[in-house]
Amino acid sequence: MNYQILDTIKQAGRTKAVLRIMYTEKDGSNEGWRHVEPYNFRGEDESVALFAWDIEKDGIRRFTLSRIDNAELTARTFIPRYPVEII
Repeated sequence: MNYQILDTIKQAGRTKAVLRIMYTEKDGSNEGWRHVEPYNFRGEDESVALFAWDIEKDGIRRFTLSRIDNAELTARTFIPRYPVEII
């Protein structure tokens, strides 16, 4: 697990900042940067996943942490659609 990415996600959750992630799908494909609103984590060990609202896809998505290749905070903030459980 990349703890720098984990810390960036946690900071986004605490500050309600839109997160920019680079994510590799299970099949190896990558859609480029995705902008998400982080809400919570679920799972254990290698199956830990981030549940976040994908702004471009207009829906909640599950992102396995081990496949998030990069994460950056943006200057944009969001009004939560659900309780933010990331601290």
